[in-house]
Amino acid sequence: GMASTAGSVLGKLAKAVAIGAL
Repeated sequence: GMASTAGSVLGKLAKAVAIGAL
């Protein structure tokens, strides 16, 4: 559902931010 999709997107953004921070 939308919640699952939103969670996936947020997860990807979080990973991108974490990688960028490193």
